[in-house]
Amino acid sequence: MIASNFIEQGYPKQLVLQVVGIPRSSYYYQPKPSKGKRGIAKSTYTLTTDGEIVSNTKVIEDIKEILSEEFVDYGYLKVTHWLRQEKKYIINPKKVYRLMGEEGLLNKASNQEKQKRNKRNWVKELVPPAKIAFDYLEFDIKYFYVAGKNKNALLLSVIDVKTRWVLGQYMAWEIKHQQVIDLFDQIFEVYPLPKSFYVRNDNGSQFIAEKVQLYFQEKGVTQEFCKPATPEQNAHIESYHSIPERVICQQYEFDDLEEIRATLNRFVDFYNFRRIHSGVGYLSPFKFLLSLDIDMEKYDLDSALDSASLKVEAFT
Repeated sequence: MIASNFIEQGYPKQLVLQVVGIPRSSYYYQPKPSKGKRGIAKSTYTLTTDGEIVSNTKVIEDIKEILSEEFVDYGYLKVTHWLRQEKKYIINPKKVYRLMGEEGLLNKASNQEKQKRNKRNWVKELVPPAKIAFDYLEFDIKYFYVAGKNKNALLLSVIDVKTRWVLGQYMAWEIKHQQVIDLFDQIFEVYPLPKSFYVRNDNGSQFIAEKVQLYFQEKGVTQEFCKPATPEQNAHIESYHSIPERVICQQYEFDDLEEIRATLNRFVDFYNFRRIHSGVGYLSPFKFLLSLDIDMEKYDLDSALDSASLKVEAFT
């Protein structure tokens, strides 16, 4: 310190402090010895409405008790209310948050869900490396507005990347994971699928369902999940769905579900057998499959659907 150097050389303290502009109080100030971290000490106990004193160890045991119950996914706020209601504790959320944090009990449910999601087989290549017919399928859901009912119907479609052939579709007011499984059951029943192949989809709740993932595993199918907000990784089915959007949704109004189903069945027949597609050398998917020595007219698609669980004439 400059002032101290001059003072040590014998200059008057008052003069030196005046010249360098340091108040006398600052020069003579000595910090008090530290007594540790300031603030209120953490409580080691909790009171109940009956006046009982309960140790924090017991509170933590009670928290672990409720979190271990089946179906319980409580965060610290719900745990606080449970402790107040069931254990009669006089306790605030801040303390519960601290106790749960110290024991690693925060966000238990969300952490489990995150671990579950991390087990998905994420897409590794932007474009599916399809080599033969039906070795890489994409599927997705599209909304169709039904004016007569003033609500949306859902269309689930499955397309082959290599040939652009639409293997199946299912339309309903609601689609859950079981309908995904049922549609693929039909596809397995009807088509000359390779022994092992890939399917690619986004992260819709119907597709990430555990039963759907197990279904594909049991069938020897590798299920790939597009990364969030990357529709380009599922580009073939996105491109396909843009066609009925143009030629059906923007051209027709429908009174009911049966009317739109019938229109879609006519469209898929046109698309598969007659529509020229730039992605397969300006041929129709049917003619492109013929060039690969696969004649789709050999397969009795209509009769295979007569006894199918979906009852929607999906492959005509």
